Amino acid sequence: MSISIAQSRQQLSSLIDAAQSTPQVITKRNTPVAVLVSADYFKRTEVAASSAASFYNALMALRSQHEPADDAGIPGADAAASRATAWVRTNQFADSE
Repeated sequence: MSISIAQSRQQLSSLIDAAQSTPQVITKRNTPVAVLVSADYFKRTEVAASSAASFYNALMALRSQHEPADDAGIPGADAAASRATAWVRTNQFADSE
């Protein structure tokens, strides 16, 4: 639902009640400027955002501790050469002699 700032001032209590079920968009000259959400929804999104950030930080820490030897995953190979040939397989029909 979308409501103007002027209407939201007049109907604040009903707007808060409506926000308990779905987020309410507040507009100024038909442009969205704010969203009113329930406290429960806000808390859940805060927890989700912090969980995602902590997961990302843990992943980056693991990657820095265990850096791959090469982008293609072939240890000890030259990076440029191994990337070019990492997925190349022999063709038994063309390579047979």
